Amino acid sequence: MWNCILYGDPETGDERVIFNFGPDGSTRMARPGEDVQRPWSPLSRWEVEEGQLRFTDSRTQRRFAAQLGRPTLGGEWRTLTLFGGWWCSEAEAEVASGLLTSPTGPPTAMTQPLIPEVMATPAYPIRAVREAKQGRAVVCFEVDATGTVRDPQFIELTDEIFRGPSLDALMLSRYQGWSGGGHRPACRSFVYVLDRIY
Repeated sequence: MWNCILYGDPETGDERVIFNFGPDGSTRMARPGEDVQRPWSPLSRWEVEEGQLRFTDSRTQRRFAAQLGRPTLGGEWRTLTLFGGWWCSEAEAEVASGLLTSPTGPPTAMTQPLIPEVMATPAYPIRAVREAKQGRAVVCFEVDATGTVRDPQFIELTDEIFRGPSLDALMLSRYQGWSGGGHRPACRSFVYVLDRIY
């Protein structure tokens, strides 16, 4: 059972979901705010092909793919006109066990939104300004129950020059904590754009 964030859809923004991959090839997804009596939606059967986990959500037409060699579960999703990414944290055993033994219960504890308390902004690297470099960084990470950022991983980085400032800003950021322990996945995008001088 995986606690995940889906990002990249301009209409819905970041979405928090739970994926369950059964040993029989079944895939189920739960979203917050859905029918609490039947929170699990069936997806296509998962399959592994050339080291990639693949499955489809027929309701949104998203086709998911993940490289299985990565340290965390996640990858990209695509439709005919859109693409984005997904990144997951493995659910703690006791939480996963409770959700699986009571599949009609609402899985809202894992999918509550993260509320930022401090969102630091990265400094534009001086060398990047001199060289007129622009770019983007996407960092996925976990947030623990105290609101502290843990285990950042760069998912996208257009130039190494933006790694340091992105990481510094991320590690200075904090989220509102919660009771009950555990951790939740999150992702942040940092876009570096120079203003034009006329």
